[in-house]
Amino acid sequence: MVGERRGGDGDRIGYWTTDDDGGFVLEPDGGVDVDEVSFTVRNPAGGGSEEPVRRRGRPDGDEGALRLTVNAHRIAIHGGTEHRGMNEAACTDAGPIRSHRFHTQFPELDPYERDDDLLRTLGGTGGEADAPMMESPNDPVGDAETPAGYGIFGQFVDHDITFDPTSDIDRRNDPAALRNFRTPALDLDSMYRTNAEAAPFLYDHETDERKLLTGEAGAPDAADGGGLSGLPGTDLQRNEQGVALIGDPRNDENVVVSQLQLAFVNFHNRVVDHLRGPGADLVEDGESVLEAAQRLVRWHYQWVVRHDFLPRICDRYVLDDIEDRGRQFFLPPGRTPAIPVEFGGAAYRFGHSMIPNAFDVNGEVGEVPLFPTGPGDGRSLRGGRPVPSDLVVDWSRLLDTGDGDYQHARKTEPLLAPTLFDLPISGDSSLAVRNLRRGKALGIPSGQDVAARMGYDPIRNEAFGEDSPMMKTLRAHGRGADPDSPLWYYVLAEAEHQQDGERLGAVGSRIVAETLIGLIEADETAYPNAAPDDWEPSLPQPTPTEGYTLADVTAFAAEAAPDGLVIDAVDAGPGSGVGGGPGDALDESVTLRNLGDEPVDLTGYVIDLGGQRDGLPSATLGPDETLTVHVGAGADTDSDHYLGRGAPALDDEGEVVAVYDADGERTTRRRYVG
Repeated sequence: MVGERRGGDGDRIGYWTTDDDGGFVLEPDGGVDVDEVSFTVRNPAGGGSEEPVRRRGRPDGDEGALRLTVNAHRIAIHGGTEHRGMNEAACTDAGPIRSHRFHTQFPELDPYERDDDLLRTLGGTGGEADAPMMESPNDPVGDAETPAGYGIFGQFVDHDITFDPTSDIDRRNDPAALRNFRTPALDLDSMYRTNAEAAPFLYDHETDERKLLTGEAGAPDAADGGGLSGLPGTDLQRNEQGVALIGDPRNDENVVVSQLQLAFVNFHNRVVDHLRGPGADLVEDGESVLEAAQRLVRWHYQWVVRHDFLPRICDRYVLDDIEDRGRQFFLPPGRTPAIPVEFGGAAYRFGHSMIPNAFDVNGEVGEVPLFPTGPGDGRSLRGGRPVPSDLVVDWSRLLDTGDGDYQHARKTEPLLAPTLFDLPISGDSSLAVRNLRRGKALGIPSGQDVAARMGYDPIRNEAFGEDSPMMKTLRAHGRGADPDSPLWYYVLAEAEHQQDGERLGAVGSRIVAETLIGLIEADETAYPNAAPDDWEPSLPQPTPTEGYTLADVTAFAAEAAPDGLVIDAVDAGPGSGVGGGPGDALDESVTLRNLGDEPVDLTGYVIDLGGQRDGLPSATLGPDETLTVHVGAGADTDSDHYLGRGAPALDDEGEVVAVYDADGERTTRRRYVG
């Protein structure tokens, strides 16, 4: 909280930090009446972003208290939210409790129950064993062969299968999901919801209602060097408060998962274009283009999960065994699909170990931290806001497009990146502590008991090494002979022990693969059941990789270029830092490009430079041709047009540039920040 005198010149009188319940104490000194103080809220979880105070008042007329209501929306952090019905599938002293969305696979096994102090020591920082599960900067976890993008893809899949579209009223009336529930499936309901009628806000009813709406990335902050806003299709659609208008708000909790959601939106839109052109024969009889696009997007997504994602993260012998003998434990045929808590509350959380401190998002800014560590710490990949154009993800840097040049995921080991121990979230800030306590609350058995139940030789704690996080923790609590560990921890340690961290071991692979394959095979609309025999991906494969992969989805999505005229570049002059650099003050220009497939006749078009309007020449711009509009004087050519102004038109600090067609309708706009 920052306090300033009302009506003053920004004279700050104090700073306060709120406690956990949002309260802070003002100590009166007789100098300033509190009613004469205006307050600004700065949210460290949002990187120091300011939140407006919507309302202030005296609670119950108490002259000794002041209540400030802040207009800020809550951003979920992956691993920091609970799924409706999961608690109700837990094992309790009275036995397992039923939920249609989740179930306990091994209710006959005893829960792993150790006191919270031991779990906080294992997953926390500064305890009796320091920070046993935190990666040390002096001994970093190595890189896996798997590209870093698959850790985020795993998060995207988790959101898809746990997506809960029920209303707030139904959630309150049916917290255990006993009556109102959605059967878990890999069907991208987190993107499509159920259909266009149920979620009309997702679709472009003005231009092409078969396509999903997208937005434009915002201009970077001046503190980050400024620059141009993004082209159409570089961010999710958002409302005026910056909230993403998408099927599942969890897919905006960080920039990378937000951009992956966007990639699938653009993938859908590109498939629509393909079905109206060279891929028209992929539309089945009696099927609309929208229905065909949704079907093909879902089938290719399911194929990527089954034939690309799982082989990268699971033991190949386990996958071959499932292929030969079928599923042995999880989601057996004939049972109504429900997510095992051993999967959702433990094994599938292995992906947290893959996540690095920072992601190499593009060639302009390189690696950017996933979370802000405090106010004023510069760029971060925090979500819940318009994505700055300098953070638009280049997926060729996070996925293998065939050249082998990409950021690698961290190896799967019981050591997490330091950023995951200081989450910008209320309550436990360590993701490891949250996972361990969640497993205990759900009554999940130990990893060793689950291994034995599945027919594998359990790996005792001491076999993981005397310097392993679990053994350090047990010694700190005088429990060095304890042979068991939490299932989530066991899955991570097993991966390191059996696979050198490259992929999951036997138990982890069996739980994860059987669950995801089971969800696909239980869905009558999924490709194994609804596609012709021996179906394989039928959309173009843009990358030279072996087999169809996630990189083909993002590469094909990137071809969904804007349909028509765009502002390709802005040079705001030598004092702005946006454009060509030193030069004359009149060296300002805006470059237009036709990204459509048809010529654009510019007759009657107008360019608006921050409120100053000029007509464009009567010229035709062919596909991919450019026209640079210069503010100063010069001789016109086919690619250059001069306005002949005697003074600069573009503000060095930032401006919005727009183009209007002959009917006065805005066709494109971009914002820049100097």
